[in-house]
Amino acid sequence: MKRMQPEDEQPADAIKGATRPMYRRIADDLLEAIRDGRFPVGTLLPGELELIDRYSSSRHTVREALRVLEDMGIVRRERGRGTLVISPVARPAFVQMVRSPSELLSYPTDSSFRVISESAISLDQSLAKRLKSKAGSEWALISGLRTFDNGNPVCWSDIYVLPQYAGIARALGASSRPVYDLIATTFGEEVERINVEIYASVLSGHRAKALGTPDGTPSLCLCRRYVGNAGRVFEISVSEHPAENFSYSLEFNRGWQAAEHWSWSK
Repeated sequence: MKRMQPEDEQPADAIKGATRPMYRRIADDLLEAIRDGRFPVGTLLPGELELIDRYSSSRHTVREALRVLEDMGIVRRERGRGTLVISPVARPAFVQMVRSPSELLSYPTDSSFRVISESAISLDQSLAKRLKSKAGSEWALISGLRTFDNGNPVCWSDIYVLPQYAGIARALGASSRPVYDLIATTFGEEVERINVEIYASVLSGHRAKALGTPDGTPSLCLCRRYVGNAGRVFEISVSEHPAENFSYSLEFNRGWQAAEHWSWSK
């Protein structure tokens, strides 16, 4: 029987690879194949369905991987034809980008979301303006509290989803995955764009009580708007944090696969 290496004896590349997001692993594999000549310039990469099957991944993840290569100038995606290899090396450029929605303002892994209420609502003028949506539009509202495993509160969240996705609330308590990701895999929605707005507010009423703070406590709100199929907004989440309990930092690092590209980490 082959002896398994303890974690501290495993090759550094293996440990690093295990922590890479799936889209990065796919992009790395394809980039290596292109540079090794397995996919010469002028040939097509395997199709999305083949890559989904090969990596046991989602369509969204595969598209993120292909987008990485396209941004690097390695491939060009052509409608009705596929993904064409146009260069074995990245074009020189400076870019700052977030590659995966899960990397964007994500919450700690030792936290979970508890659904407190669900309702069907029609947006009034005031709420529609705040959410940058249409007055009178119908939404399913899922409200709840995110807490650390020790019970300490992180934030209060109001999550607005299209009425046909209201059933996703039943999956939230049993999964640590983001709501947009659950919707994507359950209903076939695809995230095309995310808009994030950060603004100051004041906690009051049931939100302040749930978070254990007095009325009038300054807060920081994060409003995320998820744009999916056909350019429609399918989810809007508003998370409100006591200001003194919230901080977020970004670190930009030079180079992923190309010296003239920038990636970022938290």
